[in-house]
Amino acid sequence: MIRWLILSSWLLVNLFTFATQAEESLVVLSGNTPVFSEFQDDGTVNGYSVDYARAILNAAGIEAEVTPLPFARLIERMKLGERLIATGIGRTAERENNFYWLAPLTANVIGIYGPKPVNIEALSNQNKTLSISVMRGDYRAQLGREYAQFDMVEYNTWGQAIGAVLKGRVDAVFFSEFGMDVICKQNNLDCTSLSRRHTHNIQYSYIAMPKTKANKVIADRLTKTARAFAQTPAFDKLVQRWLPTLTEISADANEIEGVIALGRIEKDENNVSKPWVITKLEPLFSERSRRGKLKGYAVELVQSILRQADLSTEILTAPWQRIFVESAMKPDVLVFSLARTPEREDAFHWITPITQNAYSVFVRADYQGSATSLEELPKGSRIAVLKGDFRQELVKAAGHLDVPMDTWAEVVMQLTNGHADYLFLSDGGTNIICDGLDDACEGFKKLFTYQKATTYLAMSKQGSDQTLLNKLKFAADTFKQSEDYRLLYTKWLNTYSKKTSLNMFEQNGVIVLGKLE
Repeated sequence: MIRWLILSSWLLVNLFTFATQAEESLVVLSGNTPVFSEFQDDGTVNGYSVDYARAILNAAGIEAEVTPLPFARLIERMKLGERLIATGIGRTAERENNFYWLAPLTANVIGIYGPKPVNIEALSNQNKTLSISVMRGDYRAQLGREYAQFDMVEYNTWGQAIGAVLKGRVDAVFFSEFGMDVICKQNNLDCTSLSRRHTHNIQYSYIAMPKTKANKVIADRLTKTARAFAQTPAFDKLVQRWLPTLTEISADANEIEGVIALGRIEKDENNVSKPWVITKLEPLFSERSRRGKLKGYAVELVQSILRQADLSTEILTAPWQRIFVESAMKPDVLVFSLARTPEREDAFHWITPITQNAYSVFVRADYQGSATSLEELPKGSRIAVLKGDFRQELVKAAGHLDVPMDTWAEVVMQLTNGHADYLFLSDGGTNIICDGLDDACEGFKKLFTYQKATTYLAMSKQGSDQTLLNKLKFAADTFKQSEDYRLLYTKWLNTYSKKTSLNMFEQNGVIVLGKLE
């Protein structure tokens, strides 16, 4: 009996040890991409993407086993659903549900490069097509097939895909500015005759993992680790190591909100005249109905201003990280509701105010300390904030540890659950969020008010149309002086009074939340 117990114990220990060891290493697949993932003669792989993946795994206590593969084979391997990750996976609609998207790597302007102008509308009207080259297995092969005007031709390497254009075998190549510069230089190709003739959009690449039930736990763990790592000095050091090399190739290369941005979309490309309008979903003011339709005071205000300016365009939603990246890379991007801060003052045109609020630091009821500023809090304090929100940077700048979450409800729960020492939110936001969390905020109290702030409908500065800006400002002023505006804010204030205990009122074209001290 004793022998059996000893044997059972030994088996349990060894099974535990085996399970632990199984998590000590993870295969990292990487294709051959200049600067980001370059194959070396000794079989190793070097580059920003690989270093980033290694750093995330190291932070999670996992050893990276980097495996170089041609990109077409890499994609096929990812389809098998194994327990591994890969770098440089383009995030497309077709792939969205096939992978766990662990960490964004790049935001890259992609388009059609060739020797002649490309007019998509004219091709469609004339029922003509263009032959477009791309590297086999690359996500742009699928994106290109979505254009009825394109006949896609796949090659084993980008050098072959570009060479085919130069030799006249195909009309153009579907690639990026950065990629064109690198590949043409590496392959000694004279690409001076090729330029971007059509811009598709900004495409994001990620470190990704096959989406299976078996991978969910490790994927969630790595996603959280990646978010935390992107807020550390070690990440800043990683970026600074590789950014000089990137800027030598592309002067526009930059790090924005943890993403390497490559290229810009210049004004008047593709004859696009409509602005791109985007918002971050926020309780009450910009949210979705059960049917998925955008609703809220801020949404209807912006829609009314657009109609006043005789502009018809869809309002999109995205997290702040993507909003800031796109705003830095595109002209004529309208963003709401964006807090106007000194750090953002020169990055946007400020069209019209939407709401006014007080931003404060909150604590649990049993908190005994006192403070009147972030600097007076104990160094290294854990402060819950919304990921990508301007307060996240304020927390770090004051020498504290940010606890970033994707939604305000999750942010509030960090203080409730003791995962954070402080909550950095607005007075109005605290009321609104806590109204929907039952007793989760029981006993919260304000420690101090950081500042009063106003959110705006704003417009990106880089390359934006001054005429469009003036038109929107005039439209906003005109609408806010109308009876329709009075009816709009009256309707929503009545609606909100039934949903939240927070006092709101309209003052000089702004919805004021709570009593501003």
